[in-house]
Amino acid sequence: MPQQYSNYLTSPKSGVVVRKATAGDIPRIVRIESESFKDPYSPLLLMNLLSLYPTGFLVAESHQGILGYIIVRIIGGKGHIIGLATDEKARGKGVGSLLVKKAMEYFKTRSAKGAWLEVRTSNINAQNFYEKRGFQPLRIIKRYYGDGEDALLLYHHLLA
Repeated sequence: MPQQYSNYLTSPKSGVVVRKATAGDIPRIVRIESESFKDPYSPLLLMNLLSLYPTGFLVAESHQGILGYIIVRIIGGKGHIIGLATDEKARGKGVGSLLVKKAMEYFKTRSAKGAWLEVRTSNINAQNFYEKRGFQPLRIIKRYYGDGEDALLLYHHLLA
């Protein structure tokens, strides 16, 4: 059994709490998703992801409400970041970094050997964000997105 993963994780400096998402969080997550992506996940898909990965669907919250979310899973001994987005007003304030940090802790407590994610080749800001956190470009996945855009596969080796 993996090490116990706390339901509430905090960043003392910011007052931001990272916790497991609930069905009641989905409407706010849908709004963040819609503000963040040109091809956002539907409410039904987000509910399905919550059902499939209840311990890997996390939200960052403050007194202002939900500021962002991350969805992760483990496949074949490796972690996968399915999605990450933050409220426009929370960008550049460490919320995304905190969520990635908690995801990496989640992966390590489950003995993942590495972590990967896909990002649009046009999304240079996201590529830079992940590369600053140790992810390295691995390869291009042709026509990955519904509109035909390629994805860049990023990978992060995790040390024991």
